[in-house]
Amino acid sequence: MIRLIKILLILAGIFCFFSQPALAKNRVLTDVKVIHASTGPNYVDPSLKEIISELKSVFKYTSYRLLKDQNLDQRFNQESRVNLPGKRVLVVMPSGMEGKRIRYQINIQKNNRSIFQTRVLLKNNSSITIGGPQFKNGVLLFNISGSVQ
Repeated sequence: MIRLIKILLILAGIFCFFSQPALAKNRVLTDVKVIHASTGPNYVDPSLKEIISELKSVFKYTSYRLLKDQNLDQRFNQESRVNLPGKRVLVVMPSGMEGKRIRYQINIQKNNRSIFQTRVLLKNNSSITIGGPQFKNGVLLFNISGSVQ
């Protein structure tokens, strides 16, 4: 019985050793849209037409303006930074896969201090929108899409 456990542990170690380099070779194409949402006059930025129905179904704002659209070419466990209004920085890091989902760690920093942290599981080749901090009589929203190559 002990010998069987040792063999299983050795096999598990070999599997982990050989599977990590394969994971490290994968590219993760991440797109981050920074959106200012508010209850101001009705306005929808034309560049948000592909996701506006999703935004309106989840958030109850009347105005959606795209502030930034940044494409990131990443590897797993590689941080990328997106500058935000209000001297903030969005740090996005794909940290691995869980089945067919990309695991992201998301962090908002101000003055090099973390003010918000979360983790999301994003279905490969899809997107998610998360709410962020208040900004100019509204809030910042982050639409994050990811695709493993």
